[in-house]
Amino acid sequence: MTQIKSILPPNSSILQKDVEAVITERLLSLNIDVISRMNNADNCPEEILPWLAWAVSVDVWDNNWSIETKRSVIKESIQVHKLKGTIGALRRALASFGFADIRIEEWFEYGGKPFTFRVYAIFQEDGLSIEEASLIYASIMQTKNLRSHLDQFRPEIETISNRPTYGIAFGHLETTTIYPRE
Repeated sequence: MTQIKSILPPNSSILQKDVEAVITERLLSLNIDVISRMNNADNCPEEILPWLAWAVSVDVWDNNWSIETKRSVIKESIQVHKLKGTIGALRRALASFGFADIRIEEWFEYGGKPFTFRVYAIFQEDGLSIEEASLIYASIMQTKNLRSHLDQFRPEIETISNRPTYGIAFGHLETTTIYPRE
């Protein structure tokens, strides 16, 4: 075992020497390999990922995500923050946790009130849970520019099948229309 020279003065108390011995023992027992991997999302141990996410200012985090999704969100965080307030940042933020197929329309594209926008998210087969919708909404609110207001978030479910498929949706004080595939 490596010896570390004491930095205490010769007249140190026994308590100070004991504290130094414990600290030295702990420092020498640290696994340097783990420490060197902690700042890399691809190599970071899974149990440390939430702290790495905090370190790179991830805005939206869910402990129930898959390990791949967690790593993806961490890797994209810096680019999202560089572009924050733009449509590109919004696309990157949503794509990092698995919602890549989205369409964003700004107010001048659809004749809406100034500084509003709409988000259309297209999902294949499985649809969208309440938790996923909440994550998308939180990500939109964290990433959009401050002057813009979300006019509408519209999830669309796309099913590719030869058989007719039916769906039903419930909403509180909202009208839901299900259109056939064109």
